[in-house]
Amino acid sequence: MSDIDAALRKVDEYLKELRGALRSLSESEAHDIVEEIRSHIRDSTETGGVLAPETVTATLERLGPPRELASMYRMENLAERAQRTRSPWLALRSTFHWAGLSLSGAWVLLVSLVGYTLSASFLICAVAKPFNPQRVGLWRLDEPQDSWSLHLGFRAAPQGTEVLGWWMVPLGLLLGAGLFLLTFRYGLRSLQRFRRTLPKPGR
Repeated sequence: MSDIDAALRKVDEYLKELRGALRSLSESEAHDIVEEIRSHIRDSTETGGVLAPETVTATLERLGPPRELASMYRMENLAERAQRTRSPWLALRSTFHWAGLSLSGAWVLLVSLVGYTLSASFLICAVAKPFNPQRVGLWRLDEPQDSWSLHLGFRAAPQGTEVLGWWMVPLGLLLGAGLFLLTFRYGLRSLQRFRRTLPKPGR
């Protein structure tokens, strides 16, 4: 086997593994990505239309392992869909994927989970207050002093003073909806910044 044949075989094996790692994307999207990387490899390794075998290994190393490259493209695909559809579910799903790629993604995921959890808690309180007014609300606790508890009504009321009363309904709706929108916008903007910094092999 000549050096050129060995280099071509190495490229084909790389692209085959990349295609397998892109199976979560549509057939057309995966095909376009593979052809994009094939074109990038060709442009980086050919001189005067002739493959230079000594440059193939260096080019593939710059691209990184196929599975990592596929993860980058899957992340970009999810982030693009989330921004296009403005779907909170897709935005959160994209953030989960991002968290597996970097610490910045993990931080955005943590902030998003905290935001959505607080949003859901306030909304639940607002809806549940009329049905269980003695247990649902914001309590100032007797022990430990100067501590607070947002109680959803699933357990007995804590020892302390409920401070909002029926204001829990409008405030819960306002805070819950506001936190949801702020968290969603934070997630979308973070994904937008991530897409701008994402390396684009072959582009």
